[in-house]
Amino acid sequence: MAQDSVAARETEAPLSWALPLRAGVLVILLVSELLVLTIRFDAESAGGLRNAPVLLRAVLAFTAAFLLMVSPRLGAIARGLAESATRHRWWPWLSFQLVASAVFFLCTAQLFEGGATAIGWGVAWAIAAVAVPTLWLLTLAPARSWWVLAQQERRALVVAAAAAVAVTASWRVTQALWTPLGTATFWLVERLLSLAYSQIVSVPSTHTLGTPAFQVEIAAECSGYEGIALILLFLVLYLWLFRRSLRFPHVLLLLPTGVLAIWLANVLRIAFLIAIGTSLSPAVALGGFHSQAGWLFFLSVSLGLMAASHRVGLFAAESVATPEAADRPGGSTDAPALLVPALILLASAMVTSAASSGEFDRWYPLRVIVTAIALWRFRATYRNFDWRWTWQGGAIGVAVFALWVALETADPAHGAGIVPSLAQLSRGAAWLWVSFRVIGSIITVPLAEELAFRGYLIRKLVSPAFETVRVGHFTWLSFVVSSVAFGLLHGRWLAGTVAGMAYAAALYRRGEIGEAVYAHMTTNALIAGYVLWFGHWSMWS
Repeated sequence: MAQDSVAARETEAPLSWALPLRAGVLVILLVSELLVLTIRFDAESAGGLRNAPVLLRAVLAFTAAFLLMVSPRLGAIARGLAESATRHRWWPWLSFQLVASAVFFLCTAQLFEGGATAIGWGVAWAIAAVAVPTLWLLTLAPARSWWVLAQQERRALVVAAAAAVAVTASWRVTQALWTPLGTATFWLVERLLSLAYSQIVSVPSTHTLGTPAFQVEIAAECSGYEGIALILLFLVLYLWLFRRSLRFPHVLLLLPTGVLAIWLANVLRIAFLIAIGTSLSPAVALGGFHSQAGWLFFLSVSLGLMAASHRVGLFAAESVATPEAADRPGGSTDAPALLVPALILLASAMVTSAASSGEFDRWYPLRVIVTAIALWRFRATYRNFDWRWTWQGGAIGVAVFALWVALETADPAHGAGIVPSLAQLSRGAAWLWVSFRVIGSIITVPLAEELAFRGYLIRKLVSPAFETVRVGHFTWLSFVVSSVAFGLLHGRWLAGTVAGMAYAAALYRRGEIGEAVYAHMTTNALIAGYVLWFGHWSMWS
C-alpha cells in the first residue's frame, strides 16, 4: 500500500513547463526549417529529393508508433526529461543546430541544383542530415537522458523502426498493387455505369472512362489504395482508443470489412462523379463533388463501422458504466453532446461543398443551421460547463490570429472566385450568405470543434473511459495527437496544429472548455474581420 501511495504521488507530481515550452519552440523551429527546405527545393527538379515524401511518412510512422508504445509511461518520461532539462545548458546546442541546418541547406543546393560532384559535398550533406535532428534532441535535453531513455525503451524503438520500414515498403507495394486494383476499380465502375447509360466510353489503355458527354481518367490515386490505407489507419487508432469496450479478437474482423467497404465506396464515388458530370453539371462534378465526395464516403464508412462495433454483439464487449456515468440519468455520458455537433458540422460541410461548383459554397448557411440545431439539442449538458470569459483566453485567440495570418501562404488568387459568385446573387442573398458565414465562423464552428477536440478527444486519448479524466488533464500524447488532428482537419496543417496547441493551453490554464472556446471564437472573429476588411477571401476557402 505504501508503494502504491508513493507511485500515485509521483504520477500526480506537477510537470515542469520548462520542457514543454522549450519543446514547443523547438518544434516550430524544426517545422520552419523543413518548410524552408520543401519550398526552396522542388522535389521534381532535385532528383535526390524525390523520395522525400516517403521519408517524411517513415519519420511520422516512427514517431507515432513510438509514442503509442510508450504512451502508458509518457508522463514519467516527460517528467524525467523535464527534470534533466532544468539543469541543461541548451543554448550552445541550439546554436550548433542552426549552423548544421545552414550547412545542410547549402549542401543540398550544391548537390541537387549546383551540380556539385565532389565527394566532399556528399559527405558533408550526410553528416549535416544526421546532425540536424541529433542537435535538436540535444537542445531539448542532455545526451545522457536520451541514452537512458533509449536503453529503457529498446523494445519501443524496435517496433517504431519496424513501423517506419513497413511504411516505406508499403509505398513500394502500393505502386505494384495499383495495376490490379485500378483494373478492378475500372471494371466495376464500367459495369455500374452500363446500368444507367446505353453508351459508355471505355479506354482501358489510358484508364479513361465515362460517357460521350463526360469522361474521366482513373489515375493511381483514384484506384482506392489511398482510401484503404486511410481506413486501416483510422481503424487501428479506433480499436486502440476503444479497446476496453470492444471484444477481441472478434472486432479485428472490422479491418477486412473496412477495406472492402471503402474500396466499394470509392467505386461508387467515381460512378457518381461521372453520372453527375453527364446528367447534371460538369462544374459540380469536377468542383465540389470531386474534392469532397471522398471524405464524405470515408466518413460514412468509418461512422458505420464504429456504430456496428458497439451495436453488434460479436464486436461489443459488455459495457461497464463509469462512476460518473452511473450518477447521471439513464447512465448516459457527455460523449454525444461533445461529438454530435462536430460530426454534423463535418458531414454538412462535405455535403454542401460537394453540391457546389468551384470555391464558393452557396449552401454554407445550411451548415450553420444544422450545427446550431445539434448544439441546441444538447444545451442542457452545456449548462454544466463554466462559461466565464477571461482576458487570457482572448489574448491566446489574438496570438493565434497573428500566427495564422503570418503562416498564410495560399495563392492570393485562391478564394477569389467567392467575390464573383456573390455578385451573381441578389443583394439580399449575398448579405445573408456573408452573415451566416460570419456567424458560423464565430459561433457554431468554435463551439462544435472545441467540444469535440478539447472536450472529448484530448481526454479520450488519456483513457478510453474519458469521463473519468479531469478536464484539463495534461499528457504529451493527448496534447500532441489532438493538436495534429486539429491541424489536419483545417488543411493548413502547420497553422492549424499550432492553433490546436494554443487552444489546448487555454484549456489547461483553467481546466475549462469555455476558455478554449472563447480563444477560438476570438481568433475566428479576427479572421472574419480580416477577410471582410482586406478581401483576403482565401482564408475562408
